[in-house]
Amino acid sequence: MSPQVPQAPQCSTHCSSFADCDSYCKPAKGNYKINMKKYCKKDYVVQVNILEMETVANWAKFTINILSVYKCRDERVKRGDNFLWIHLKDLSCKCPKIQISKKYLVMGISENSTDRPGLMADKNSLVIQWRDAWTRRLRKLQRREKKGKCVKP
Repeated sequence: MSPQVPQAPQCSTHCSSFADCDSYCKPAKGNYKINMKKYCKKDYVVQVNILEMETVANWAKFTINILSVYKCRDERVKRGDNFLWIHLKDLSCKCPKIQISKKYLVMGISENSTDRPGLMADKNSLVIQWRDAWTRRLRKLQRREKKGKCVKP
């Protein structure tokens, strides 16, 4: 298995130019701060390992292993194997940029889709390479949420 994601279609097939990719999504760069506001806005917060990818229609279907669940408002989100769906337009514009065999923090909104079981991520989701330093911070946010500090906007 290759360590890189299979080459997604170039932006020109889904966006009219790379400039469109820049305006479509601004990939996050630099220091990632995970704060209570970001945490509370999302339906699920999980640590995943990306196992493989296949293309299904206009979607990239990643087979993932959910290593830790920090937050879930959906009974489908539990540890173990699952799927992560990302539209090819988002993937081709590198929002998010994903590599096989890497761990990621995924924060997103649950969408109930019968034809795409699993998690969904888009340009508004946070999908960033995992940092071990986040474990303590996420557990702290989890405890604060349980104490009623998290109010869904």
